[in-house]
Amino acid sequence: MKQKSGQTSISNLLVQICKHRRNKSNVLLSEAGIYGGQDILLYYLSIEDGQTVSSLVEKMCIQQATISTMLVRMQASGMITKVKDNSDKRTSRVFITEQGKEAYKKIAKIWNAMEKVLIKGLDNEQQETLSNLLRAVLKNLE
Repeated sequence: MKQKSGQTSISNLLVQICKHRRNKSNVLLSEAGIYGGQDILLYYLSIEDGQTVSSLVEKMCIQQATISTMLVRMQASGMITKVKDNSDKRTSRVFITEQGKEAYKKIAKIWNAMEKVLIKGLDNEQQETLSNLLRAVLKNLE
């Protein structure tokens, strides 16, 4: 296969798609009072509440300082609580609050709206093909 360059390369298209999707999502999230990144953190807590800060850092692929700032902001807004682990006082665990659960409901609606935007104009077969291709690309990167 001939190597593509510039704006038609797969890598460049993926970067552009991710950038535009994140920008549109951030606009909708900010309208709901949620900052970028907080949606991902609440997603992980909705799957497993009470995770350690280090576990969240690893899953979110962000720096400790970044998550620390995020946790302070989210705790101040009432979306999460952060407590020392009972068995290891050096470890903190993060829990989603009722307010955080309500915020996550808004996030889920925003993510669903973004999904509709992403697949607009694609029939079911095209959606399935795209999904399969993207899973293959993801597997190549893991």
